[in-house]
Amino acid sequence: MTRIDPQAEIDLSAINGQVRARVPLADKVTDEWIRCYERLARAAGAPARIDATNDRVWIAVSVSENSNGAEAAATMEAARGLIAAADAAAIRTNPAGQMQAIRAWWRQQQAAGRRQPVSGINVVRTGIGAEKRWTLAAALALAITILLLLPGRFSVGPTWVVPTAEGLLLIAILAADRYAPVHRSATVRVLSLLLVFVLVAEAAFVTGRLVTDLVEGGPETNSAADLLLVGSGVWIYTILAFAFLYWLLDGGGPEGRIWDPRHFPDLSFPQQLNPHVARPGWRPKFSDYLYVGLTNATAFSPTDVMPTARWAKLAMTAQAIGSLAVLGLVIARAVNIFR
Repeated sequence: MTRIDPQAEIDLSAINGQVRARVPLADKVTDEWIRCYERLARAAGAPARIDATNDRVWIAVSVSENSNGAEAAATMEAARGLIAAADAAAIRTNPAGQMQAIRAWWRQQQAAGRRQPVSGINVVRTGIGAEKRWTLAAALALAITILLLLPGRFSVGPTWVVPTAEGLLLIAILAADRYAPVHRSATVRVLSLLLVFVLVAEAAFVTGRLVTDLVEGGPETNSAADLLLVGSGVWIYTILAFAFLYWLLDGGGPEGRIWDPRHFPDLSFPQQLNPHVARPGWRPKFSDYLYVGLTNATAFSPTDVMPTARWAKLAMTAQAIGSLAVLGLVIARAVNIFR
């Protein structure tokens, strides 16, 4: 099985209105494999070809300078997806390739248990840029709006402090992703972790504030309408916060899921467990993690996405407990008020 080399650096250049990315391969390939890959690329309309020297092989992909981040990532993903197809085609035409594929598979199994997250890979778009920006920005804008609409008692300090911090962090992430040519991936990763920490910490605070008010009696607990509005706001905010948490940590983050997918996922989606229900190269995106957060908050347990890493189990446990406390106490209190 031919693999991308996560230890090497990607080579980027701009020529005649095109961004040319050369992605290094970790394995030696045969002339037959190169012919298979380029034949598949032509058939699929993918702007990719093979550059080979005596000691290194690259996949050279051309991306228009006018394309956005999502289009660039989709083009790179299409080129990467042809690697497995070229492996299969080369094995069919060259029986000796079976031995090479088996040896590569065995090396992958040996390394799977000690693989470390890749850092410092200068890809076309990393971190937050690997997803559709409008989806992430819309989700964060909704979280900020909820915080601004909640009563002042549900804020750490002035009402504007946490929403402003979240907005500034998002702007910093987008700026680092676009304008920081050196150490872009590491910078975006650190800023993203800080943003998620603020989101989850605020989710814990507003959940604790609401539970305290429900137990001891707060201003919003005297009106069923006010209680339902505040309770639903807190509940939705926690869903968004944990969705960002799952999205950022699962599989080493969005760039890790593209360039160095782990053999054993932290969150096992049905498409990963059964490849027949998804297209080749499928990977979860933010909307999938938003679904995980919603179902865990309503069912108080995993549904179709199973946590396999300990951090994922702890995070889903914390979210389920908080959601159960909020929904159970809010509904019970609202029913008593109506009576």
